[in-house]
Amino acid sequence: MEEGSSSAAEELARGWVILDRVACVDDEEDPREVALNVAEPPRLSTLTVPAKFHALPSNPDELPYVAAADPFGLLVHTAASPSCGLNLDDDPPGSFAVLREFLPVGASNPHEATGIAERVPERVGGSVPHISNLKNVGFLTSPGTGGKDYAIAELQIEAGAELAKLIVFRSGTPAWAVSRLIRPDMPGRSNLHWGWHNDDVISFDGNLWFVNLWRGLISCNPFSDHPVLQFHQLPEHIPIEDQNKSQRDIEADRCVRVSKERLRYVEITRVHNAPVESTTVVVWVLICGPRSMSYWKTNCMAFLGDIWENETYKATGLPNQVPILAGIHPSNPDLVYFFLEHHLFGVNLYKKMVIHFVDEHYQLLQPIVRSRSLQPLSWRQVQLWKLPPSLHAGSIELSAQHASNLRLKAAQLQRQEHALKRREKMIEMREESVQGLHKSLLAPEEKKDDSRWDKVQIVILAVLISGLTLLFPFLPWLPYEYLSTIVIAFSIVVGCCCIALPCALFGSNKWQTCCGESVARVGFWITNLPFWARVFVLSGESDMGGRGGVHHRRWDGVVPP
Repeated sequence: MEEGSSSAAEELARGWVILDRVACVDDEEDPREVALNVAEPPRLSTLTVPAKFHALPSNPDELPYVAAADPFGLLVHTAASPSCGLNLDDDPPGSFAVLREFLPVGASNPHEATGIAERVPERVGGSVPHISNLKNVGFLTSPGTGGKDYAIAELQIEAGAELAKLIVFRSGTPAWAVSRLIRPDMPGRSNLHWGWHNDDVISFDGNLWFVNLWRGLISCNPFSDHPVLQFHQLPEHIPIEDQNKSQRDIEADRCVRVSKERLRYVEITRVHNAPVESTTVVVWVLICGPRSMSYWKTNCMAFLGDIWENETYKATGLPNQVPILAGIHPSNPDLVYFFLEHHLFGVNLYKKMVIHFVDEHYQLLQPIVRSRSLQPLSWRQVQLWKLPPSLHAGSIELSAQHASNLRLKAAQLQRQEHALKRREKMIEMREESVQGLHKSLLAPEEKKDDSRWDKVQIVILAVLISGLTLLFPFLPWLPYEYLSTIVIAFSIVVGCCCIALPCALFGSNKWQTCCGESVARVGFWITNLPFWARVFVLSGESDMGGRGGVHHRRWDGVVPP
């Protein structure tokens, strides 16, 4: 089902796109520097970056990633193969390129625009830290310059460090610069004992907003000669102690975006142990006042149960499950987009009805993060992007279909092939982790088996020595005619004890221990028979000697003639 759009809806849709954040690669020689193929939302628009703008053109990255966006341009991360730009691990290899000055191609291809790309210098020198994570990097164009003056900034705040680091590159400068700034005040935390990690970076109102979806936002102006960090705490629709503890990644339930020239915070939440129908989608708006004062105000909200009961949602055929946030409409804060089962759809929270839906699966790629398994699709894969002014006012047509040109289809086939390779790589990573876990679990057992065998050898040796020690002192007192039979029988008993006693002590199951204990007991009494027999003989000789009887001679080991 796809809703027929009215003229008002068409006007609202113009000027923005849903951009696939993983760009395509054009290996062919092309005079255009960048290609942007635009499609009418909720269909995906695609970006193509020629190989010559990659970190290593001779070995281009197959998955360039849009790390940050601004109304006047895009920041793309690329790496040399086998690495890729779509990498959310810490310390990712690669470099950045800025895409800007987009212009429509013209009547020959009304759904496509071109732009220029500029390589960003590498970070060199020991004083400039390497990229900590793509989620820490933001891109901002200077107001009033039409996107020609821009800044790329990364905020690093380490736990225990006295000052924060702001690493900035500005257009027109040859290198990155590092500023050390005073930490912002954060309620309930000491300035020297809290760290900060970013989940996203937003450009808005001449500032970069570094977003931590658990705590809040830190804003600063990277163009200022003396930037100041300001903290803005996130609101709570439900007190944190009463919230349902979601097992999903935080980015599935929260995001910060710009809509209708205001900063908006979207949250999916519900009370602990409450029914899933009571799950609430809340949109907040940040109100900034004088003297750096700011507060959050509720913009709109809706219960998922009310959305599920609406006929427009039932017509989609989607299940009644909690969706994942994909973003918010750049011009209508009531319209929030979600992912569910690889479908992308938009819901008007005020009307509680589905506005945009296309019944097809979105072939989006997910980053491989070694610290966790693949996560569901979210706003990490798409960018609801307000087009630059040069592409507004009907200068470019939004295609009602996905891109159809052969060059782009070839690039998409390459991406699908690479996606299969990435899945194969993910399976190999899981196999390696399982093998490592298997080895770690088997190592103690192997050590235990080695230790057990050492103990068994000691017990066998002890039984043999004890048996021989017990037998030899009694040899002179044994009847000569039965000596060989007694020695053989005693050896058999001692041999059985050598087998039974280790089984009784170190047996791995109940049958071994029971049999071993029984045989060991029998062997113990049999090996003690010579001792008790000698005691009996000595007592008899003593009794007869007292009566004047005849004394028996003991066998001294010499065979009589």
